[in-house]
Amino acid sequence: MLEIETDPIDLAELQTYVMQLLGARIEIKPFAKANSLPAFLRDRYSLFAARLLNHRCILLIAADGIDETPGAITKHRALLQRDYPDHLIILIANRISTHNRQRLIAQHVPFIVPGNQMFVPDLAIDLREHFRKQRETPADKLGPTAQLLVLAALQDKLAVWTPTGLAERFDYSIMTMSRAIDELEAFDLATAQVQGKFRHFQFRITGRRLWDAAHPLLRSPVRKRHIVRHNAELARLPLAGESALAHWTDLSGPQVEVRAIAAARWPTLVKAHGLDVPPGWNEPQVEVETWSYDPLELGEAQAVDPLSLWLSLPERGDDRFAMARDSLLQKGGL
Repeated sequence: MLEIETDPIDLAELQTYVMQLLGARIEIKPFAKANSLPAFLRDRYSLFAARLLNHRCILLIAADGIDETPGAITKHRALLQRDYPDHLIILIANRISTHNRQRLIAQHVPFIVPGNQMFVPDLAIDLREHFRKQRETPADKLGPTAQLLVLAALQDKLAVWTPTGLAERFDYSIMTMSRAIDELEAFDLATAQVQGKFRHFQFRITGRRLWDAAHPLLRSPVRKRHIVRHNAELARLPLAGESALAHWTDLSGPQVEVRAIAAARWPTLVKAHGLDVPPGWNEPQVEVETWSYDPLELGEAQAVDPLSLWLSLPERGDDRFAMARDSLLQKGGL
């Protein structure tokens, strides 16, 4: 049997996975002509219509408690393909055993296991064109994950060079790291090649040359700033802003302390400590910066890393501030 996981498929998770993997949206809606199909197909599968890279698709999701062999699924697809020859018919499952994945691949049965694997050979030519166009017209700036890799390399905090190793190092998905490497390739900052079973990447240049090439593509990691009541939990966050500048240099710190946290963690902290209520005029306050990546990934427990801090601080006419800010580059290894 196919041993398909019977938990319901999360279509939103499927869409997110396809977007992460391909950089393309998959549009999904109920299959309008499902009632015209043979009853045994309706009993075995939930069917959805989809569109991916201008291809019309039919998604097959096995009903709860139904386990089909790869051979049976191949026959069911053939019945659908006869009536819908211009559609890609794709099996969707939460889990498929390694043995049966090999059988499905051998029989050219397209399938997607969200978060794990996608096998749709009919898209191969379109995907090559899709990725070629992506690399020809990259965004104006690097995304947060690609920027994280650049700053990690500049500060000698990058000891692994495969998507799997990077995912473990920074607690990201493998697909997110693969896309970050694609971005670095698109901007000619890095090259990647398959060695054995793994895809390895390396930067084309290092040190100050990498910084000079990447600097125009980098952005401040700060998304928002919040003034909230100070508490013991916030005191454990790394210093950021001018507070971190005072940590790294001999400049005096600001009157209101500045701390940083990953934007993804901030809502949980707000809910747990009631930080959505404005602080009173006589209560101790702290300014919290929410960052596009976790400041602890490159920084230390006491303060954010020098290069991310340099990017987060605005330029000023104050000479002492400008000198202190520029000294962060040297502290960051440049």
